[in-house]
Amino acid sequence: MSIRLMIPFFYAGRIYVAGLCLLLGLMSSFIPASAVGEVQPQSLFNRGNYLMEEQDYTGALSHFHEIEEHGYRSGALFYNMGISYVYLDSLGQASYYFQRSAAYRNMGDRADAGLAYIEDRMRSSGTFIPYLSWFAFTDRLLFGMNHTMWIFTGIFLLNAGVLILITGWLFRPNRWIVRGGAATILTGLLLLIFAVSVYVWSQNYRQGVVVEPRVPLLPEPARSPDEEEESDLAYEAYTVTLDMKMSRSHAGWAYVRLRNGVTGWIPESALRLL
Repeated sequence: MSIRLMIPFFYAGRIYVAGLCLLLGLMSSFIPASAVGEVQPQSLFNRGNYLMEEQDYTGALSHFHEIEEHGYRSGALFYNMGISYVYLDSLGQASYYFQRSAAYRNMGDRADAGLAYIEDRMRSSGTFIPYLSWFAFTDRLLFGMNHTMWIFTGIFLLNAGVLILITGWLFRPNRWIVRGGAATILTGLLLLIFAVSVYVWSQNYRQGVVVEPRVPLLPEPARSPDEEEESDLAYEAYTVTLDMKMSRSHAGWAYVRLRNGVTGWIPESALRLL
């Protein structure tokens, strides 16, 4: 193509680029200022940290919540939110964010220290309840066990056992290799059945943190003051186990179990789900 023929294409390209820039400029003028701030979580985090140093914990939380609302997550963010709520004497919210922070490996020790502080506060106020062994074990299976890892481990052992068994029969007939393969198959099968069963079981349960000072546990979902007077209480910062299947049968209510095994109904608004 000659230079003379390329000139119209050159000018057309310049006109196209200029028009595109004009269009983008017009579109940017209609974008609200709040949307621009949404892509600056580090700036908001720094402002929140500064307000924490100035002991303005309410102002700090406003920035931290803005970061959270925009979809940004980090262990440090949740830890600072927990610290701020401690200073505001909102132990339920503090426990909720410390537990979320503990899910990040680099913040586990600090978050556990925060949870230990809340536990000491609950002991001092007389609201602490012990974690009964059986319920500690079941909650560990439901929420602390990496179900996916155990399922894949079971599948791996099952397949490895099959290969060992085939090797023992075909390539080197040896009853010990065959027995080892059979034992590996059995171990993998049992582990797989166990892991899948626990995973299916766990889908009906979740954990939550009580964020109100005193919440009565009712035998039935109701709002009658007469029923609330003689009921057990779930205090702020309690971590409870929710039966999701039963809770779905009554909108606005959650069927929960405390760490000592006591069960009852409480309003969903009194909880924050983990």
